[in-house]
Amino acid sequence: MRRKTPIRILALDLHPRSFGYVVAESPSRLLDWGVSSDRRKHGAGNVLVLKRLRQLLDLWRPAALVLHNPSKKSRRPSPKKDRLLERIVTEARSRRIIVRVSVERAADQGEILTKYENARRVAEHFPVLRRELPPKRRAWESEHYCMSIFDAAALLFSQRHPITARIISGRC
Repeated sequence: MRRKTPIRILALDLHPRSFGYVVAESPSRLLDWGVSSDRRKHGAGNVLVLKRLRQLLDLWRPAALVLHNPSKKSRRPSPKKDRLLERIVTEARSRRIIVRVSVERAADQGEILTKYENARRVAEHFPVLRRELPPKRRAWESEHYCMSIFDAAALLFSQRHPITARIISGRC
């Protein structure tokens, strides 16, 4: 049976003091995107979850939350990022939101692309994001602030879990 109301999915690209987010209703309909950050040295994770993530969850009321956690496969532990991830999962589950944490690498999916190539592909799929696409990064430059938006959107496409795939395609 098909749902009459579209299902919203929130994808997050986490960093210790910020996160990029994308809210989508279908593979072709993007509702909201952006980067939320807090530059405090201590307590930035609490502020991100308590203020900024809660506002997103209240505003959009997503059915699913998609996260990427590369620290599961990395050799170096990241306690700040792990605590932030735990807070986000707890907040989402308290609102009965389906949480999917992806630990896949690009090498596991076959083709290996640079971050800029992934961002360009996302911008081709969502023309509204073309104006947000930063210029290609040179070796001596740091990553652009908006690149986190494209990482979150790419994460949304890379999910192959059956439940998330059904939610994204609207067959749920």
